[in-house]
Amino acid sequence: MVFIFGAQKKFGITLLISAALFVIVGIIKVFPSASHQGYAPEQPIPFSHKRHVAEQKIPCLYCHSEAEKSRHAGVPALNVCMNCHSVVKVDSPYIQKLKKAFSEGKPIEWVRVHELPDHVYFSHKRHLAKGVACETCHGNVQAMVQIEQKEAMTMGWCMECHRGQTTPQYVLKNIYPKQKAPHGPVAPVSCNTCHN
Repeated sequence: MVFIFGAQKKFGITLLISAALFVIVGIIKVFPSASHQGYAPEQPIPFSHKRHVAEQKIPCLYCHSEAEKSRHAGVPALNVCMNCHSVVKVDSPYIQKLKKAFSEGKPIEWVRVHELPDHVYFSHKRHLAKGVACETCHGNVQAMVQIEQKEAMTMGWCMECHRGQTTPQYVLKNIYPKQKAPHGPVAPVSCNTCHN
């Protein structure tokens, strides 16, 4: 009788551990990491930021003109692409696909790379107004043939910058111009700053 009770106890513990592991794995699958660091999806038309930004010297704000005016940088409208590609590389099958979509009034279904959760309020406009360069959050985009999320873009990552812990020196110098070795918080850290 004692042997049966011991076996039932071991079975119960094994069952409990198995159930706990099942729940943990389920939570991980349902609620993946908040960071999409390293995410570099294939796009419907290969677009090289290296070619356009580094080689052709097209500024970020030419294509992402909404970044200075709103919270979203936005994907450029096809007419922005066609400003150049109505005469540049017109024989390319990718440009022909772009031209066809433009003439039919259909958008290209780009795959979003940098995406924050819905409960986060982020304003490109605010950050650009403070002099934060695109590369600070988006990485060395001008070297990217395929766009990739380089930074974690998690709450902790943002808070470290807002607190002045990982803020680039050029931003600190803009905020604390009279300090020889600028340091300190650079932006509000209250919850409602990013969670309206």
